[in-house]
Formats: sequence, C-alpha cells, structure tokens
Amino acid sequence: MWRSSPIGLKGPEDFAPFRVLFVRLRSLGDTVLMTPMLKVMGRIPGWTVGVLVEKSYEEVLEGNPHVDNIFVIDNHCNKWTARMRAIREIRSFRPTLAIDLHGGTTGAILTALSGARKRVGYQKGRLSYLYNIKVPPSTSLWQKDHVHTVEHQMSLLKYLGFPVEPVPSAEVLVSDSHLDMARGLLEGVGLCSQQLDKGFVLINPAAAFDTKQWESGHFALLATLLGREGLKVVFTAGPGQEDLLEKIKRHCIPKVRFVAPQSVKKFTALVSLCRLYVGNDTGSTHIAAALEKPVVVIFGSSDSRAWHPWRTEYRLIKSDLSCIPCPGYFCLHYDEPRCIRSIPVEAVFSAVQSLL
Repeated sequence: MWRSSPIGLKGPEDFAPFRVLFVRLRSLGDTVLMTPMLKVMGRIPGWTVGVLVEKSYEEVLEGNPHVDNIFVIDNHCNKWTARMRAIREIRSFRPTLAIDLHGGTTGAILTALSGARKRVGYQKGRLSYLYNIKVPPSTSLWQKDHVHTVEHQMSLLKYLGFPVEPVPSAEVLVSDSHLDMARGLLEGVGLCSQQLDKGFVLINPAAAFDTKQWESGHFALLATLLGREGLKVVFTAGPGQEDLLEKIKRHCIPKVRFVAPQSVKKFTALVSLCRLYVGNDTGSTHIAAALEKPVVVIFGSSDSRAWHPWRTEYRLIKSDLSCIPCPGYFCLHYDEPRCIRSIPVEAVFSAVQSLL
C-alpha cells in the first residue's frame, strides 16, 4: 500500500519516468550508509538515478547497479571551479527530483542549483528555505526515540512515499580484478592460499578524530594476543596513514602482517577476504558491515545508536561516560578523550573471541 506523497505519487505507475539526484557530501561512512536508498530506487522501474559525491568517495558507488550517473566534486582542486563543473553536469542530467542527504550549507546550495522542480531536504537544515519540500525529523517519521543513520537518510524517501520497508542492507561491490589484487597483497606479506582459506582477522586502526582513535599500543597488544591464540592477523589502513601502521608494527610480534594503505576499492577487496574485522568508528567499519563480515567496533565520542554497524553481526565496545555522545572534534571535558582511551584491551579481545 502506498502512503500519501508530497510529490503526488499514489502507486507504482506514478514512479516513472523521472530522474532523481541524491546530494551526498561528506564522509566515507555517509556514502556507504546511503546505499540502502539506492537499493530502494532499484525496487521501482523507470527511475534514472544520479548521485553527487566528493571525489574521495566515488569508488564506493562505482559499479553500483542502482546508480546511472555519478557526479563528482574534486576538493583537491579549486573548490568553486569543481562545484561549478558539477552543477553544469547536473543541470545537463535534468533531475526531476533533487534530495539533499546532509543538510549542510554546500549541499543545500547545490540542491537549489540542480534545476530540479522538486528540491527535498530536512526541515532543520541550515538553509532549508532553499527546499520546496521540507522533511520533518526522522524520529517522528519512524516513531522512534532514536534512529540509525540509515533510517535517518531513508526518512527522506519515506516522507516522499517511496516503498522503503523493509529497509535494505548497505551495499559495496568487489570486482574479480580487485579480489586478485587483494590476494596478491596478502601473499606479498606472507599469507599463502592455504592460510587465506582458513581466514584472518583484519584490523584497521585509523580514525578521523582523536576522540575516535583507540591507542596504537592497544591495537598492537590486541594483535599480539590474537596471534598467540593461533589467529592470522593483518593490519591495513587508508592513504596517508602509513605512520600509524609503522608505529603499531614496532610493538607487534613478527607473525602479525601489515598491508600498506590502500584505495577504497582495494581495501574493500581485502575486507571481503577476512574472517572478522576490527576497527574504530569509521567509514571503513561500515564497509565491513556492508560485506556482512562479523565486526568488532571500538567507540569513542560518537552516538552508537546512530552509527553502529548496520545489518551484520557485531560487538560494540564503548565507555559508559555520561558525556557521550559529543561532537567529537576534541574532548570537551578532560585533558584527553577518556571515552576511547579508557577502553581496555581485554574487552576488545573478549569481543573478538565471542565472534569467533
């Protein structure tokens, strides 16, 4: 049964032919967690789907069967030149409907300049006057006190009358060529095919903020404990995080392997081969969840109700400090972020054991 829709959609026949643009700026995790919306669009024939993302996260959507056009803002060059180029491409796409998934200033402006007749965003967005369809708080739409980020983003489609339930899992794709590259990387650090068949624990120790960064020494001790249990342990990270891996490597037993930082596609392929994933609250952890890997995630300042792994088996380790959650750019209450620093190695080790 189709709910009443602000854009006049009453049944399947009303869903075609239209062009929708999703404006999804910001982080890796945000991009991964918007893929359930793309699956919803795939339920309905006749729609052409475009997504505007930042260059760093384009790889998340490459090859996605529910995306017809990817528009990219390259923030490594002049940002206004990059934005104007993206606007020209989007206007050539001629979207019927533009949906701002973030609500920030840039996203709202790009949505307004898209040329779409219907421009959708959150009522509480910074420049919500630029939308002509304003979506109420997601908690009211889902009738919950708290919603996951997937549900928060999905609330935009829910309000418009799209068939969002059951809410899908996230989706990231791995090509055969990237799988071959990942196997080659693992063999290059000493994991033979037979060892790969038995599985390994993959750890990504990096995080975007200090308040989400578990200590490098803790990661090294965790790897040592897992290695002594006979488990194969592999560390990797993203571009620019070489120093963190080197710091951890100095304190690990020799049998722990380290794969140099990889692109999103190659990292995703590495995750697809692992038996279990361990990481901080980062976008990389959401990639592991999208691949339905068992996940142990270490939380610091973030709201775990909104950012826990979506639709996979997981163990979430966090502090019980009353100041959680907080914005997370820096610690507001202590001389160091105790939320993440206070989590003991034993708790994470036990969580890994419980999933294995």
